[in-house]
Amino acid sequence: VFESRFAMGSLFSSQSSSLYLGFDVSTQSCKALVVDASLKIVYSSRVQFDADLPEYKTTDGCMRGKDGRVTSPSKMFVHAMELALDRLKDQGCPFDQIVGITGSAQQHGSVFLNAKGVDALAGLDAEKGTATEQLAGGFAKEESPIWMDTSCTESCKQLTEKLGGPLKVSALTGSTAQERFSGHLIRQFVQENGLEGCAAVLLISSFGASLLTGKVEAIDISDAAGMNLMDIRTKKWNPEILEFVAPGKSQKLREVLPEPRSSWEEAGVIQGFWAQKYGFSPSAKVFHWSGDNCCAVVGNGLVREGDIAVSLGTSDTALCVIPKVPEDPLPFGHLFPHPTLENGYWSMLCYTNGDVTRKKVRSAFFPEDKDGWENFSKSITATSPGNDGNIGIFFSTAEITPAISEGADFRAQHGEDGLKEVKDFESKTRNARAVIEMRALAMRTHLEKLMPGLFDATGEQGRLLVTGGASANQAILQVFADVFQRPVCCSDNTEGAALGAAMRAVHACGADMETLVAQLNSAASIKATPNTDTAETYRKAAKAYSELESKALKARGRM
Repeated sequence: VFESRFAMGSLFSSQSSSLYLGFDVSTQSCKALVVDASLKIVYSSRVQFDADLPEYKTTDGCMRGKDGRVTSPSKMFVHAMELALDRLKDQGCPFDQIVGITGSAQQHGSVFLNAKGVDALAGLDAEKGTATEQLAGGFAKEESPIWMDTSCTESCKQLTEKLGGPLKVSALTGSTAQERFSGHLIRQFVQENGLEGCAAVLLISSFGASLLTGKVEAIDISDAAGMNLMDIRTKKWNPEILEFVAPGKSQKLREVLPEPRSSWEEAGVIQGFWAQKYGFSPSAKVFHWSGDNCCAVVGNGLVREGDIAVSLGTSDTALCVIPKVPEDPLPFGHLFPHPTLENGYWSMLCYTNGDVTRKKVRSAFFPEDKDGWENFSKSITATSPGNDGNIGIFFSTAEITPAISEGADFRAQHGEDGLKEVKDFESKTRNARAVIEMRALAMRTHLEKLMPGLFDATGEQGRLLVTGGASANQAILQVFADVFQRPVCCSDNTEGAALGAAMRAVHACGADMETLVAQLNSAASIKATPNTDTAETYRKAAKAYSELESKALKARGRM
């Protein structure tokens, strides 16, 4: 049973002048949003790392090294947060009215502090200069390995072998071993530097919270799931993996890596430095930060079992709130504890064959469209839902959900006689609907494996939010409405992670999450409604798609 958690007390009042601050330290920028109790954004600022902080010499917010290493300067995150607050101050932001603060940060990035850095956090003093200046020399490693890093392939193989295979890793940690996941990057740090000079191991999210409270803060349970280090069920560090990360030194690692804490817990009140410099109330509460995807789940209003958000872009993504860890682990996708729902989880499925693949089909069969989608879209609406049994799996690159190597497209027809693979469809117009139904059917079948009964017609269903470039196409939205048998909502909200962080602050101060989501949804609109006559058609199509995917895995699967 889900329970929405918040700190009971008198900090929240829908009628008060109280304000709430949410940060988002992403790959390329740092945002700060100040909202009121109704989630209206009253002040905002943004710092672009490359343009506003050129002294760190980043490109796209990072630095690319040898052997797949990608890092960002740890000190840059401090500088960016200070500059974001400076810009709010220039706007006249009344910091003394801010009662709750939390933040979002790019997932998987690691920060390593030495003893000097931990002391500097506690001793920050506005009379001694900026926080950036006072933390100089306080990092056990000056650069933070970030999510783009691909240097830990061997570590992933070794962890997979140690735990007994990819499904064992997934069952234990919520994901198969991933190169970018922090546990492997921390292991790399231990191998190269040891732990003697390290006083704290943090994610960028917990580092942001630590800056604001003046003490080392634990990683929250939602962001911690992106490390291949936490037991997804107990929400504690797994002892066997700790020993894998720091052989013979796992007890020392525990000393510098506190156990994860619930995402909604209060970390502490704001450190005096920030009250001195900006005028925050000394009683302003700081709540544990979380990862950007975790906060985007909240910012998109996914707070009830079965809520789904689909993003259709260069890559496609499906986020879904689920009630528990699936009994059978999947070899793809990722599972995280929900950042506002006790006992709840959310899943993330990522697909590499997104817009580029849809454009490949458009160019091959509708060259007259050039850079537009007119004839492609007309072909979708001209063909019936279910494509008269024609289904396909299309590739412009290797797929990761599930892991299928790049190669020829798969096409098939299904009906009373079962599934039959074909080289081509009888009409080119079939390809337009097939490439769109491919993504909707893939998401449906994969989500049903995570949460059986998700698309049953009975009972209250969650919301379906569709975002991304392709969401502007009405024909595509109608396909998703019919395949999922839910109304499709679209929103102009472009501040998903930052707004999600601000929402978490409002919620942690006592606001009702359902009320907050209702306020959020008031800005969204229903763009497509399902044709209930298509429900059985797509139930059969989903089954056929799953069978075709199994054939594709047998032919070109990478696991």
